[in-house]
Amino acid sequence: MELTRTFFLRKLLMLFVIIFSASFSFGQNCKNYHLVSSGETLFGISKKYSLTVTQVESLNPGLTSALKVGQKICLPAEAKVELPVPAVIDSSFVEVVQLDGDSSKVPIQVPDSLAPKKKDMYSIALLLPFSSFKVNADSLDQRSAKLRSVAINMYRGAVMAQSAMNKNGVRATISIYDVGNSTASGTRAVERLEANDVDLVIGPLFNEPLVEVAKWVSGRNSHLVVPIKITNKILLLSEHMSKAYPGSNSQWYYLAGYAKREFPNAIIVGAYGKGKDDFSMSAAKAGFTDGGLDSLMMFDVTNGAVKLNEFVKGQSKKVVVLDMNSDKKLSASVSSALTGLDINIIGGDSYASDDKLKSDSKGSSKVSGTKSVMLDYYNMDHLKWIAQYRKNFKAEPDEYSAIMHDVILFYGTGLAMFGTDLNNHLNDVECRGLIFMGFDFFKTGSKTGYENAYVNVVQKMNGRWGLKNKSK
Repeated sequence: MELTRTFFLRKLLMLFVIIFSASFSFGQNCKNYHLVSSGETLFGISKKYSLTVTQVESLNPGLTSALKVGQKICLPAEAKVELPVPAVIDSSFVEVVQLDGDSSKVPIQVPDSLAPKKKDMYSIALLLPFSSFKVNADSLDQRSAKLRSVAINMYRGAVMAQSAMNKNGVRATISIYDVGNSTASGTRAVERLEANDVDLVIGPLFNEPLVEVAKWVSGRNSHLVVPIKITNKILLLSEHMSKAYPGSNSQWYYLAGYAKREFPNAIIVGAYGKGKDDFSMSAAKAGFTDGGLDSLMMFDVTNGAVKLNEFVKGQSKKVVVLDMNSDKKLSASVSSALTGLDINIIGGDSYASDDKLKSDSKGSSKVSGTKSVMLDYYNMDHLKWIAQYRKNFKAEPDEYSAIMHDVILFYGTGLAMFGTDLNNHLNDVECRGLIFMGFDFFKTGSKTGYENAYVNVVQKMNGRWGLKNKSK
């Protein structure tokens, strides 16, 4: 057993280094180096190895303070370097497979039975855009470099989830496939998924390969998870798939009802751009009238928010404005028209950003928005998770790390509970250890997939965003 674990660990180390060896050029004789992680600085790296910045710069001609994720920093031969690879956890292992470069065909093995069943060990696959076939960072354009950073952070979140799954008694292997933005990469991924009899697929992050993977899961008892924001149209591809992010209509259905419950004595109105936000407006009306007969007053602000301003000023009661504008200019006009008024504004997921926080810092209104995933540095559970992440990877987590942690933990636990019949029991999964997200699914159509309608509401409090409420 120990020999087997050692083999897999060596394999992991070798493949991990191949994938993440995105580097700037440095001396050919350099055999000892540090691989830059997200959030690291030249000063911090120098301090880590008891060196001065000048010493590090002397070993790296042309080095600047503008470090990039994956960049190699040459170090003295005697410096002790820790590889940024986590230990393999218990009986599970992570296998890295390159699919987006030249790859040989893998023979397809058809499962003996498509009947739902439970297994001793489940197979989970992450399809992420590492661009590992472009080893040198100089060959990566800005978009590819950003996507690689997303993929790395999602991978790290997956490793964090693996430990949590073990605590939940889930036995599963996690394989990582490098899948980019092409139909061909999706086709190659399907060959590997079939060969490995994968039960749960998370990703890819692009439409073209998603179509290929969705076709594959439709013909078997596997489930496909889309872990990023994407239009609900993607769910038309298969009944065997789900979205981790709630769509805008689900958000506004919930937010309108939330406003009604949170401010029972207030006047609640909506602001939207006609033609652009009609579906959000209809969803908000439905959420507002659910369980009651009153209707939600709407203001079309396509040609300005003067009428909205005049209405709010004329009220003696508290006013809550639902800003449903997807157009940033229209949303800005609403904010400008309401500046200085003592009201509450509730926006969508575009509201909960640092830019919005700054732009509304001078107003007297109270601003809320939605955020499926938020790293809250004032939340003790979040802080514990963040501290463990820093310890494991010597880097700062981001929302992609958090998404992948909770997605893998939730769906992995679902596999342990319901086996390959997970697709029919998404709302029956009882999962311990979730940190950031919640899951509440509904089927978007008779022949389509599932959307997670769970919404977190965050509010601007003391110059920061804090979690206000979770959907129930």
